[in-house]
Amino acid sequence: MKLNNRNKIALGSFMALLFLSYQLAIKKTLVLKSGYLSNIGQQELAQNIPLQLATLAQREKQLDIQFKGLDLESTNFQNDLLRFLNEHTLSNAVKMIGFNAPHSIENGNTSTKTFTFVLEGPFSGILKIGHSLENQGSFGAITHMGFEKIKDYRTGKSSLQATIHLQLME
Repeated sequence: MKLNNRNKIALGSFMALLFLSYQLAIKKTLVLKSGYLSNIGQQELAQNIPLQLATLAQREKQLDIQFKGLDLESTNFQNDLLRFLNEHTLSNAVKMIGFNAPHSIENGNTSTKTFTFVLEGPFSGILKIGHSLENQGSFGAITHMGFEKIKDYRTGKSSLQATIHLQLME
């Protein structure tokens, strides 16, 4: 089977028409289709934005409530501890007898401060204050709580005093 000149010209023009149709129509169509598909993907992402914004706003409110619960307003730890103790001693009918200066120990990179204070009042009130110290806020851990019954011989009354050691590691 021999190809004559007419068949060669017809085959060459057919190939040229295929190339031109690809360049003029099909190539542009494929570019527009890829742009369309990327726009659809962006549109789907844009539809989720209001839901994500609502979720983030709700999460921000929850974190604000948690930060208020931790009471991170002030930077002076000792003042915060005193304010916390004053608030809770009033509500639990307990008196704060003494608040000593913190004892600091440095061991390598860590620093440990121990705050010692004395409370006087009913056993349940002192325990409530100890419980709230460890669970509310970031005051540290109670390492020692020693109770002592003290009798005032002038008045004949007994009272319960608790010496509490609160340890904070930095």
